[in-house]
Amino acid sequence: MSATSFYNDQARTSRYLGRTRMLCLIVGLYILAVSAIGLVAGHPLSTRAMAGLTTVGLTLTPSFLLILFLWHFVYLAIVVRPRRPIQRFVGDLRLNITDGDKVLNGTLALIAIVFFFSTFNFAKDKITYFQPFVWDSYFADLDRILHFGRAPHEWLYPLFGTPLATTALNAAYHFWFFLMYFLVFMACYDRHSRARSTAFLFAVVICFVFGGNILATLLSSAGPVYYREMGFGTDYVPLMDMLYRFNEVSPVWSLRVQERLLEAHHMGGAIKGISAMPSMHVATTVLMTCYLFTWRRWAGWLMVGFTAIIMIGSVHLAWHYAVDGYLAIPVALGSWWLGQKLTRLVNAPSEPVKTT
Repeated sequence: MSATSFYNDQARTSRYLGRTRMLCLIVGLYILAVSAIGLVAGHPLSTRAMAGLTTVGLTLTPSFLLILFLWHFVYLAIVVRPRRPIQRFVGDLRLNITDGDKVLNGTLALIAIVFFFSTFNFAKDKITYFQPFVWDSYFADLDRILHFGRAPHEWLYPLFGTPLATTALNAAYHFWFFLMYFLVFMACYDRHSRARSTAFLFAVVICFVFGGNILATLLSSAGPVYYREMGFGTDYVPLMDMLYRFNEVSPVWSLRVQERLLEAHHMGGAIKGISAMPSMHVATTVLMTCYLFTWRRWAGWLMVGFTAIIMIGSVHLAWHYAVDGYLAIPVALGSWWLGQKLTRLVNAPSEPVKTT
């Protein structure tokens, strides 16, 4: 190996370590802040981080690896078309597995993200301790003002007011969870375009802290699904009745989740954290769109369509007011911009972050 090549490898490794350390530092400071606030409020931090690690390690990670292996094999067979595709595939696999820096730093980043989400869920569950649900009626009124005197879900009836369409929206809405963790997993272990992947990871953390904790507390709301249960009136009873009727024909899985969240809100349980404003489903989907645009333009445009589906689903399934999604978009774009800025702080000038 030449001196220049050795120097370049060392510099690349140094940048790689620097970004991972920065991510771990930010997550660590967040955990300390949430712990301190919890102690002052009389609710000491009790995360299920190890349970989350078990879920990611034993359930999601094998699925992600299988998808990536299949994707790479198909890519080799169709696009690269080497003379010996299986031999090339095995060689590429061996190269990735034996890349110690990639495996170590990717695993540290993934562990940091899992601990972050565990702490975030704890903080989200405590929103009503600091701010009760007081904004729902205002957001419902604003929805009607912005949508010509009608609730947004009423405009969606002609296109999505059927059991099958509702099930399809619900499937996409639940697929969001898998897709988000898959892209986070990819970003943790991506070394070829580490700058953009680190920007995405930073943006995810910023978005959830600012949108899912700070704004969600200041603008505390439960969402249309719980409008009646929280004492705001019966405006969304027809929507909920429709979803339950549809569920008798074609499954609407959100209903069960909504019931469990309400039960946990009143009596405690494993699934907690009612919060509508802003919509983190929409916010994170916008982030994923920005990230994929830096990878392939066609993938970014696919995510634009998926973002629209998530936005529609959030309203049609009664999770959110439309304004929850409208605010989520600038929150996500601002987080993406800050994520890029933060990445540049630990970036060498020769490795710019590719922007959308």
